Amino acid sequence: MSQHLPPIRQIQYLLALREELHFGRAAEKLFVTQSTLSTGIKELETFLGVTLVERTNKSVAFTQIGEDVVARGRRIIVHYEEMITHAHNYQDPLSMPIKLGVIPTIAPYLVANYVSSIKQSLPDIKLYIRENTTNNLISELQDGKLDLLILAFPYDVGNLQTQMVFREKLLLGHRKKTKLLTKKQLTSARLDFNSLPDESLLLLDDGHCLREHALAGCRLRNQNKIHTFGANSLQMLIQMVDNDLGMTLIPEMAVSTGILRPTQIETRELSDTFFRDIGFVWRKGNYRETELMDLMGLLSAPTAA
Repeated sequence: MSQHLPPIRQIQYLLALREELHFGRAAEKLFVTQSTLSTGIKELETFLGVTLVERTNKSVAFTQIGEDVVARGRRIIVHYEEMITHAHNYQDPLSMPIKLGVIPTIAPYLVANYVSSIKQSLPDIKLYIRENTTNNLISELQDGKLDLLILAFPYDVGNLQTQMVFREKLLLGHRKKTKLLTKKQLTSARLDFNSLPDESLLLLDDGHCLREHALAGCRLRNQNKIHTFGANSLQMLIQMVDNDLGMTLIPEMAVSTGILRPTQIETRELSDTFFRDIGFVWRKGNYRETELMDLMGLLSAPTAA
């Protein structure tokens, strides 16, 4: 076999097909004809000596080796695009924005002050900020679409680099004088998780890491306390709790920045502390790693409003 590498364009064809799972849509995405894209992928298969894609009249399926090549191809494209960007911006490295991803249960309570600190300390750096769920942000980081993430941990990020910045408590929020707690519980500074009524704890839907952190905290406790309802935002949970339809766990940063105003909700700690760690994630070897380190040094825990 030739020692030359396959053309970058063929790898791009394969990645587009994996994303779309349709030859026509993949071709449109790359502004080429369907026959050009199909031929390019066949050439890549010939070069590698393996079948990457199983084709039928109605579907496209990737073989196991095809999935492996796609994963490696993504890394190749990321490094290739970083090389091009680095070369184009060698004379002015700050001309391109740093692309920052943040999860929804952090962004509204942390980003404004963080960006303000960046503008004061690093006024020449341009930022592009994207809010999304953890899984989606990690995929975009691995694909080179983002440079840096602010996430909540624990969370498995594979071989990506991480740096923790601070730990925050998850506080139990309930309506004042709620019917869900006894008079004794309402006057207690801390509550035992196991003393909560069954199905009283409202959490976010699957896909939100705040739910995973709550479940991790409940792992050795009674999960019967958790309600089957799942909200798609922390704001929806707050509305449900304010109407005394349940209780929920609220990040301390959300409380300190005023999410509970003007509700009738109060918070207290659970006797077994629930918490999450806030930190950064980035790709090892990112050519702008020095700038990323400068950015990471400016993040701090929010203070009470």
